[in-house]
Amino acid sequence: PSFETLLLARALQGLGTSATRVIATSIVRDCYAGRRMASVMSLAMMVFIAVPVIAPSFGQAVLLVTAWRGIFVVLMLYGLLALAWCVLRLPETLPESGRRSLAPADVLSAFRQTVTNRQTIGYATAAGSVIGALFAYVFCAQQVFTGIYHLGHYFPLAFAAIAAGTAIAGFLNARLVGRLGMRVISHGALALYTVVAAVMLLTESLGMLPLALFMVLSALMMFSFGMMIANFTALAMEPQGHIAGTASSLYGSITTLIGIVVGMAIGQSFDGTLLPFSVGFFLSTLAALAIVLVVEKGRLFKPHHRPVG
Repeated sequence: PSFETLLLARALQGLGTSATRVIATSIVRDCYAGRRMASVMSLAMMVFIAVPVIAPSFGQAVLLVTAWRGIFVVLMLYGLLALAWCVLRLPETLPESGRRSLAPADVLSAFRQTVTNRQTIGYATAAGSVIGALFAYVFCAQQVFTGIYHLGHYFPLAFAAIAAGTAIAGFLNARLVGRLGMRVISHGALALYTVVAAVMLLTESLGMLPLALFMVLSALMMFSFGMMIANFTALAMEPQGHIAGTASSLYGSITTLIGIVVGMAIGQSFDGTLLPFSVGFFLSTLAALAIVLVVEKGRLFKPHHRPVG
């Protein structure tokens, strides 16, 4: 009945759906560790990342057959389906011996353990920086494809084609991480992410960024992001098996908040060209690279200490 009611309902939707992000990561950490955790996490992250990327195409498809309110009907039906699946198929993965008290002191202690762990907080902030670049891309995409490259109704198709890079990365990472390790893959992907950002900034600055090159660079951005984010998540969660739920909630909050702030800052600076996005993409990527270097004490591709056990 009113815009205020819509905003309130959407806020409640966000509050509810945040549980799935926290629980999915916690379940993976409950059941797996090390490289196997990263392999499974890559499949979960593939869904987390692919959904907002393909959302414009899916939303456009819904709007072809119904009015805008139909989107919320689809969300309701999907929510009921997910709820039924969880009731029937999803067991509790945390044994009673591993459950923690909800006393404020214990909760605060778990928070403190999470935010004071160098590896956890470092990879969380690095992930937030690269997610910020992705959010900026999502925020700007329609203006870029329709306003700069004049794709019109073909925008959802181009957007979905580029998003395929995340799906490919997710499957590939799940196959390779057991042999190569989380750091080799994620640090290599971060290096590729940096190169893509630099090339995009350089070509846009020179006025030499046609649609074909932008599509290729965007696909590489999606691919490297997909190879990076699951491993960053696994590395952040690796030391937190005893407080996986708390660590997962804080990790999700930190990465999402940083991503939204960075993404909105870049997105709001859109001026009809790709230069603001290219500059923001490059700077946020450099920030992520600097954070990872600090976490690993200047040593990429291998841990800066010998893992226990």
